[in-house]
Amino acid sequence: MPDISAFCPACGSSVAAEKFSASDPRERVLGTLAYIGLLPALVFLAVPAVRRNSFIRFHSWQAVFFSGSSILLGLALRLLFVVFSLLPIVGFLLAWLSLGIGALGIVTLWVVLVVKAAQGQHYELPLIGPLADQFAS
Repeated sequence: MPDISAFCPACGSSVAAEKFSASDPRERVLGTLAYIGLLPALVFLAVPAVRRNSFIRFHSWQAVFFSGSSILLGLALRLLFVVFSLLPIVGFLLAWLSLGIGALGIVTLWVVLVVKAAQGQHYELPLIGPLADQFAS
């Protein structure tokens, strides 16, 4: 295979080594459990035996930042709901629509993060991923 190839021509898989990838099933499970809530991620960051693993540490930090940003987005959606509810005629419909789309976006992103961690992949979110990468290093 040529040195400039990014993907294998036969199977299509990436030839570049992924950073923080996990081959051990234990690492995958712990990385996935970090996204279950805020508490498991904080526990993984506090336990020295688990904290040494860079894959688990990255996903734990990203889970902490994702939880915090989800809470902030939820508060912003609640404020937007109140503002839209004050509008006559279509305001209440817009309020529920914005709340539903925001909640659907958060849940979809959470599912993507859980699946990527379960697959053992290093997946960075656009805004909080580099910050989690910096804290994990």
